[in-house]
Amino acid sequence: MSGFVTGVIPSRVNPDLQEERDRASFNVTELTHIIDGGAEKTTQRKRIESILFGDPDFRGFQDAKAFGSKSDFYSAMVHKSTKLFKLKQELRWSEEEFGIALRIAGQGMALNLQHDMFIPALERLATKEQKAKWLIPAKQYKIIGTYAQTEMGHVGKSSNHAVVLATLIIKGKKYGMHPFFVQIRSMEDHTPMPGIKIGDIGPRMGRLTSDNGYLILNNIRIPRENMLMKNAQVSPDGTFTAKAPNQANYATMVMVRVDISQYSSYLLSQGATIGIRYSAVRRQSKLDPKEREPKILEYQTQQFKLFPALAFAYAIFFSSRSLRRNYTEAYTEIQKGNLQKLPELHCQSAGMKAFCSDNMLRELEIIRQSCGGHGYLNASGIAMLVTTAAPIVTVEGETTVMYLQVARTVSRAAKLVQTDVLSGIPQHLAFNKNLVNMVRAAKAHCYYSVVKDFSEAVQILKASHQTIKVLRTLCCFFAVHGVVEESGDFLEEGISNNTRQVVAPTAKPQNTQCKNTKQTSTKRRVRDKERQRTTQKHQTQRTTHKPTRPMGNRCRIRTAICHGNNRRPNAVALVDAFDHRDMALSSAIGSYDGNAYERLFKSAEKDPMNNEEVHQSYHQYLRSFIQEMNKAKL
Repeated sequence: MSGFVTGVIPSRVNPDLQEERDRASFNVTELTHIIDGGAEKTTQRKRIESILFGDPDFRGFQDAKAFGSKSDFYSAMVHKSTKLFKLKQELRWSEEEFGIALRIAGQGMALNLQHDMFIPALERLATKEQKAKWLIPAKQYKIIGTYAQTEMGHVGKSSNHAVVLATLIIKGKKYGMHPFFVQIRSMEDHTPMPGIKIGDIGPRMGRLTSDNGYLILNNIRIPRENMLMKNAQVSPDGTFTAKAPNQANYATMVMVRVDISQYSSYLLSQGATIGIRYSAVRRQSKLDPKEREPKILEYQTQQFKLFPALAFAYAIFFSSRSLRRNYTEAYTEIQKGNLQKLPELHCQSAGMKAFCSDNMLRELEIIRQSCGGHGYLNASGIAMLVTTAAPIVTVEGETTVMYLQVARTVSRAAKLVQTDVLSGIPQHLAFNKNLVNMVRAAKAHCYYSVVKDFSEAVQILKASHQTIKVLRTLCCFFAVHGVVEESGDFLEEGISNNTRQVVAPTAKPQNTQCKNTKQTSTKRRVRDKERQRTTQKHQTQRTTHKPTRPMGNRCRIRTAICHGNNRRPNAVALVDAFDHRDMALSSAIGSYDGNAYERLFKSAEKDPMNNEEVHQSYHQYLRSFIQEMNKAKL
């Protein structure tokens, strides 16, 4: 972490962390190349990192995160965003290179919507003539834009233009939602245009870098030619012509959901890096009175907190990469006017956005808890990741709503609704009655899909045997962990056997049940059995070298979960492969050298409250209070 006094932080790597790295059974650099997309891509990323972190404005970001006010923080991020835009122009970065720079620069750049939604909306919704008029200036940063739809949650202080989604009404007839290009602030002095009221929505959880805002348009006339007319047109005489289904206007949102899926993997990989590195250097509570306190990573409970997060980070990475390929292929067809793949892409992106963001936030919070009291500190890095991740669950589609989009194509959910309708229940009531079951079905389906993507990616991977082996082990752990955690849903949906086949496609068919174990859709009973079997397994392992009979599916699952130590030697190496620089992590406890406590102390010294030995509140309130209490008669 930048800014520490030279000579205070040890120059060597913490021996406990180095010991973990020495245990690795695979080549970390090889896996880094796989994550980046090849050795050349790794070189490209490192080059961009050197440019950014060689700049004092980007190196100073850590202190702003830890100690700045919202307004100061936002102002600093606007400066940082504009500087990044200038670098793009000066260095002539491609969109791919600029995307790497945006990710490296840190969470929540102040003007992200310019590239995340505003420019993509113009690219996907404007005609050629409109692109020449507005898209080119947007890419040259002559105009700064946002995307305004249905809620208060888009850029309010920075933007001077907006793509506004609003209902089109012609002669009293509604034609659905359509996009309009609207100037919202003066290009001279940045004041709101007449009839427009705009501002920040106020304090909120996370998203401190963005000026999420409200927009009120009062009797605003938008010229007809400012309707983005790639998919639908309105002629001067008011004739409406649709060139594509109305759903085509939401192509930008689909793209953003794909981006969120990949970003979820990135944030979770940072969290897993911090949690696992810290757990490798934190020692506590002797197991054996004669031995030194063990690393907390040695404890099975700590492994159960951290290893699922690590597995999720890799699973989401491979699955979201697959989703990106699907989106690219589908969008190529959409540009040609072929929208056949749009419904499927909508379903996939909705499910992945919900699954990735939901599980990312849960796992990051578990990691934060696993770091104990230090996890509360902004200096830990993990606390800031949690607050950064929290809004992602709701932006561009709240999780439950997104799962329900998936549930509409899940056969089990359809059967539930159909059964109730056939029994005489009105369709809308039958649908509402089964919403919870539909969400559960969608979650199980998404988990299975991610396992499938992860497994298929490993199967076709061109890498060394050692790297493939460690990824396959991680994939198996991810699959069985999900089945155990959500066993009721998986058994009800009949997915558990399919999951086993996906993660072990070459395995010989085996007995799919343990004796005296009966399949049930009741989650509580399944988990009771799981706990009983786990206890028995721990007891028998001490006296038995091999099972006396073939293990069934659920027995193998429990054995895999209990044997978390199989992943233990490679835990640090697996997070090292993400190759997050210390400046990107902004974590005192998750740095590459593992000198957590020295960095924590130096971070505490930077707190502005420590600039003076006696705080002003003592002179204002505390001194007189103490004096009064000393004079008081008890």
